[in-house]
Amino acid sequence: MVNTRILEQRLGWRSNGPDEAPAPPTRPINHAPMLQGRLEPGARGTAQRGPRRLAIEDAWDALPRLDHSLSDLAMRAGLVPPFERGTGPGEAFDQLRTQLTRVLKANDWRRIGVTSPARGAGRSFFAAGLAASMARLDTMRVLLIDADLEDPGLSELIDTPAPGAMEDVLTGARDAESQLMGVGNNLAIALNDAPIGYAPELLQSPDAILALRAMIDTLAPDVALLDMPPLLHDQAAQALLSQLDAVLLISDGTSSTAADILECERLLDQQVPLLGIALNKSEDTEPRRRARRRF
Repeated sequence: MVNTRILEQRLGWRSNGPDEAPAPPTRPINHAPMLQGRLEPGARGTAQRGPRRLAIEDAWDALPRLDHSLSDLAMRAGLVPPFERGTGPGEAFDQLRTQLTRVLKANDWRRIGVTSPARGAGRSFFAAGLAASMARLDTMRVLLIDADLEDPGLSELIDTPAPGAMEDVLTGARDAESQLMGVGNNLAIALNDAPIGYAPELLQSPDAILALRAMIDTLAPDVALLDMPPLLHDQAAQALLSQLDAVLLISDGTSSTAADILECERLLDQQVPLLGIALNKSEDTEPRRRARRRF
C-alpha cells in the first residue's frame, strides 16, 4: 500500500484542511524548452543582423579549408581510436555532447578548457572528439584551440601542420586570424607544432590574453574548446583558468587517483566551475596499428 500523505508531502502537494483534497504546487516549473544550438532571438550564438554578424560570416568564409573532416584526419594519423559517427567513441562523444550543450546554454558558457590531472589521460583525444561531435550539429559552430603550449599535440593527432608557430600570434607578431583553419562548414581549429618553453609567463602577458580572445571573438563560435596542459604541477594550465568559463576534467582510468581529482577540484575552487569529470581508458583493450602518443 502507498502512503499517499508521504507521497503528497514529497511532491509538495498540500491541503488547507483535513477534508480538502490536496492541490498541486503553484510554483512554476524551472525548465525551458531547448533546441540544440540557437534559441531565442538576441541570445549569443543566434543569427544576428548588422555589421558584427556580417564580419563574423566573412571571417568564417575566409578561413583556409582542410579537405577532410576532423575524424578523417585523426583516422589518417592512426594515433587514436576513430570517433566519427557510428563508432563506439563517436557515440560516446555524441552522448557527452548532448549533456554538455544543455549545461553550456543554461549557464551561458562558451570558453571550455579540457584538462586532466596529469599527462597521458587523453585530453587532446577528448577535445578533438568532442569538437567533431559538436560540429556535426548544423546549428553549432565550434573552435578548437591547442593551448598546451609547452607540449602541443593536436597537430600530430590529426596529422596536420600548423600554419605557423602559436608563439608568433601570442606575442603579437602575427594576427590571430592567421592561425585559424576551417574543417567543414562549422568547425575551426588553431594548431601549434612548435613548443614554447616559457608558456606560464607568456600566457599571463597582455598580448597573449588579447590574442586568445581575438581568436574566439573573430569567429564568435557557440563553443570554444581549449586543449589545455594537465592541471597538476603545470603553471601554464593554471595561468589559462582566468580565460575560461568552465573546465572539463579528463580522468585516466589506469592511473588517476581520487586524491588527484580532489586536488584538481581544490585548484579550480573559486576560480572556474568544474563542468564535469570524464573517465577515459577504463576498458581500452582495442589493438592499435602503432604505439599511440601520450596525448
